[in-house]
Amino acid sequence: MKIYIFAFFCISSLYLNAQDKINTKKKNQLELSTGYNFGALKNLTLAPLSRYEYNGLYHQLKYTRTTTKENLFEVKLGYLNSELTSDLIPELNVPYYSKIVLDFSYLKRVLDTDRFSIHAGLQTQTNISSFSKFGLKADLFSRKDDVFDFQQKLGITGRFKFKINERQSMSSTLTLPFLMWRTSTFEENFYSLNRYQSIFWSTEYTYKLSNHFDVKASYNFNYDRLQISNAYRELQHQINLGVNFKF
Repeated sequence: MKIYIFAFFCISSLYLNAQDKINTKKKNQLELSTGYNFGALKNLTLAPLSRYEYNGLYHQLKYTRTTTKENLFEVKLGYLNSELTSDLIPELNVPYYSKIVLDFSYLKRVLDTDRFSIHAGLQTQTNISSFSKFGLKADLFSRKDDVFDFQQKLGITGRFKFKINERQSMSSTLTLPFLMWRTSTFEENFYSLNRYQSIFWSTEYTYKLSNHFDVKASYNFNYDRLQISNAYRELQHQINLGVNFKF
């Protein structure tokens, strides 16, 4: 009986390995990455400064599903925790600044060859920022509790991917948000292109370790601008390293 059980497990293992070699293209990808963020924020409602600067680690979790028609569905969650600092008036530094970013995107295949592919679609992004007022002068704020800023964005996205060889590939993604709803301690309003401009661009290098694992290095650039009386600008640069599990 033990011989039959052993034979069954051996045959099953050989079958699964054979299937894995046949189905080298996985439909699901789970990516975990960590990088360093260089940012600048100008928010005159928060404080009368030309701009704040903030640096810190940025952590990201991303899930990608490839459909049978080679379309892409993605969910991405990022988190940043830092301090807002200014050389202009150090007394107005914000000791605690956190930001959560949640992206949903659906990209349809436009072109797909052996080495080059193009996808395009829509992306929605949720930004939740919180600022601790501990240590700041109370008269700078209209409330006594912590400050928050919630932004919901909608934009168009295009992605270009080039396969260098069997193990290496490069990709570039460009997102142009055109609508934003903002509710915060400062205001609640809806913005379109006439008063809101934004761009998100990322480029990524991928090296394939096996059928199940990739390593990645990426650079992200993000810029937001609101044309309002209390000027709002935000600029971010990110350099990330991550591991991608395919299943």
